[in-house]
Amino acid sequence: MFTFNVVYPLDGYLQNKQIVMSSNSIQQRNVDVFTAENEEPPENQTLNQCVSMNRELLNYMAPNLYNTSYPGVENYTLFAVARLGLPPLKHVEPLKPEYGPVINDVTSFNYPISIPPCRNVTNAANRTVFVAVVSAPDNIEKRGVIRETWRVHLMEEKNLFLGGFAFFLGRTENNATQSKIEEESKIHEDIIQIEMLDTYRNLSVKVAGLFNWLHKNCAKIDFVLKVDDDVYVNVRNLVHFAQLSPYDHYSNKSIFGIPGFFSPNRVGKWGISYQEWPWNQYPPYIMGPSVLIPGGTIIPLLAAFQTTPMIPFDDVYYTGICTEKAGIKTRFSIRDTAVLSMLWGKPHHVPDPCGLRKFLSWLTRSGNQMKKLHVVTDHYYHDRSKCIVPGVNGIKKIISHHEPVHFYFN
Repeated sequence: MFTFNVVYPLDGYLQNKQIVMSSNSIQQRNVDVFTAENEEPPENQTLNQCVSMNRELLNYMAPNLYNTSYPGVENYTLFAVARLGLPPLKHVEPLKPEYGPVINDVTSFNYPISIPPCRNVTNAANRTVFVAVVSAPDNIEKRGVIRETWRVHLMEEKNLFLGGFAFFLGRTENNATQSKIEEESKIHEDIIQIEMLDTYRNLSVKVAGLFNWLHKNCAKIDFVLKVDDDVYVNVRNLVHFAQLSPYDHYSNKSIFGIPGFFSPNRVGKWGISYQEWPWNQYPPYIMGPSVLIPGGTIIPLLAAFQTTPMIPFDDVYYTGICTEKAGIKTRFSIRDTAVLSMLWGKPHHVPDPCGLRKFLSWLTRSGNQMKKLHVVTDHYYHDRSKCIVPGVNGIKKIISHHEPVHFYFN
């Protein structure tokens, strides 16, 4: 279990408490999780009594919410704050005071391993992109496959103004794995490690750490492509998206991807209890493996992280709940092009050259499938294969890899 300290004043009393982040809980819990080194002052005892009363009332009323419609972010926040007993963090400066009281300290992360800030590339005709790959500490082999495949294209692409590239991981409790990560970082200089325990149910905390790093180190980036470490990226189509997108694509109004599943599971890896989420639907959100994020949304989303109680599933949390809080639209791919193709359930499938043009990324099932994708992509973009389609009067037409690809969204 990993902990980090939060210090905040309570009516003139400076109290040191701990936020505990574990695989079972990612929330600040004033009643059940917060621990104090000293005896609590009368003011804090009163606060805890009020929290307990709110929780008792909530526990009485909660069954009436089961399997009802999602009530919106403000009602979700009221529910979760009462359930978890989350006090305002008075010591944390809000990024956007109009979003409400700060309940999550997401601007004080430490990064024991990091990379230099984004390159300050200013070019009105070409937009800058930061590529953030979310990885787990143990996934050393997956990071290696990415470095051997699509990251090569990323570094070779002349029409892409790359602001930066990094793998984002949390801390591990395994000393041997941590030593390997430190050595890996020395060799490749492309790892950012966030001072939080890396577990599946801590993913929302991890994404908050990622956004905080971007806020502090990449303030002028135009786009962020956030992908998982089992995703293959079509770098040429990333260029097409970044350079051909209309204005609202890189404002603070929208993020882009494919739609997630709107009904919550109650069991298994993606299960969430009725106590945590009593409603029968999630808000519209984007599937987490590949999300395009305009730089103008970084601060509004980080401000939403500050003021919105977390749930374990990062894609629902930041692309669904927090976008609603920040007034950011979730734009879903339509027509025959998409930000992400789900190859995970098709372990032997590799698209042909024409199929390559339709997608910006693919969720793969193995390193071998990613390598095969890279071979097909590399051949097409180096004129060793062709995309041939039916043309006028039965005459076949060759589609050049230089021809722009347009991505469409709802």
